[in-house]
Amino acid sequence: MRQLPTATAAEIKISFAGGEAGAAFDALELDREEGRARVIHFWDRPKKAAGAGISLPLLDSGLILRLRRDAEAPGSKRKADLTVKLRPCPPLPGSWQEEREEEDWEFRAEEDRAGPAFTPVLSVSLEAEREFGAALDAERRGLDGTLIEPQLELLEAAGAAVDDLDGLMALGPVRAVKWKQEWDGLPDAVAIEEWTTGHELRFLEVSLRADLGEAAGIQDLLGGALGERGLTLPRSGETKTRAVLTALARDLEL
Repeated sequence: MRQLPTATAAEIKISFAGGEAGAAFDALELDREEGRARVIHFWDRPKKAAGAGISLPLLDSGLILRLRRDAEAPGSKRKADLTVKLRPCPPLPGSWQEEREEEDWEFRAEEDRAGPAFTPVLSVSLEAEREFGAALDAERRGLDGTLIEPQLELLEAAGAAVDDLDGLMALGPVRAVKWKQEWDGLPDAVAIEEWTTGHELRFLEVSLRADLGEAAGIQDLLGGALGERGLTLPRSGETKTRAVLTALARDLEL
């Protein structure tokens, strides 16, 4: 029987773009040398749409394929991970109703709540550790052989045939830096991540995970904490993934 997995936690996100991202960077007193620098690639099958538009079939169907690797860590400590994310999540078979964790991968279900509306969207992800060299090969040659068996099984369970992964195009690189900060009045560490591309796109996302029953209160606390730092919540919600993938796709010869 297919049904929606039950989320027990929520990730609360507030994303600043462009000039607002720069102002937030300064207000939060961030230093890139103190953050974790990573390189991110996505995969999709972009097509030209009406006018100057770009169609992203995987993203439009709620499927995100994301590869991250460390950019500057010493060779022996460089890490990489590959994530299959379904957002919004479709009904899944019973074997995918509960979160699972193995030695080198984790399956998680949670609500994404992007400010300022904080509308809950059910998201599931299967994140797998990958060897750093395999991540570099995937960036150059494609995802063939990089997805692990549980990820392929999740895609099949969601109705995405493995054959649909043929001919995917790498969209990247996105330069990312991530920090963790402890803020007074918040129950857990705040994650802050900056994304930049060669298109002068810039996003700064502030996020916090919370138990589902406490999410509404944590949203208010996070907004208040940003206000104490001189920041006002942006008027629109999270758009960084679509904006970045669309800009990167325009660089390709479609």
